[in-house]
Amino acid sequence: MRAIHHDAETSRTGTRAVGTTPSPWLAVRIILAVGAAVLLLLGTFSEWAGGTDGSNMAIQNLWEMHAGTSAFLSSAGLVTAAAGVLIILGLAFSGGWLIRFGGAVALVAFTLVVIQLGRSGSLDTTQDVGLGLWLILAGGVLALIAGFFPAMRTVASTTAVEDTDDDVEHEHTHT
Repeated sequence: MRAIHHDAETSRTGTRAVGTTPSPWLAVRIILAVGAAVLLLLGTFSEWAGGTDGSNMAIQNLWEMHAGTSAFLSSAGLVTAAAGVLIILGLAFSGGWLIRFGGAVALVAFTLVVIQLGRSGSLDTTQDVGLGLWLILAGGVLALIAGFFPAMRTVASTTAVEDTDDDVEHEHTHT
């Protein structure tokens, strides 16, 4: 017969992930993302430079000087409008990467247009940048911020503490 002695105090607790639940920051994320998308859409149809709005400015204006105007489906405004749509679609996913991507696209579009304005000599002061481009900048920044707010949080559960008395000696025998 073999005897097993338990004479030391033992205690045990455990934590395990039970599931996920919406984060308290989800409302902030939604408000910022929708605000960003609205700013991008308003900026698309507002003046960017020289009386031309983004929906009429040819997409080539992102990389060429004086590319002219075009219809909406081949305009630089289509890029920013698509970024706004990406931001709204990003709300369907919990990661936030699509919201941040839409914001980054908007910021890149803003930067490229401002660079081309500077290269063409049309940018003497910040007042030469139209309201639409400022709305694009604000929308891109809001989207980047919104993408970092969590949509979900992990809920944990703690098991009960189990203590044994160290003064009592337990003996188990197996035959």
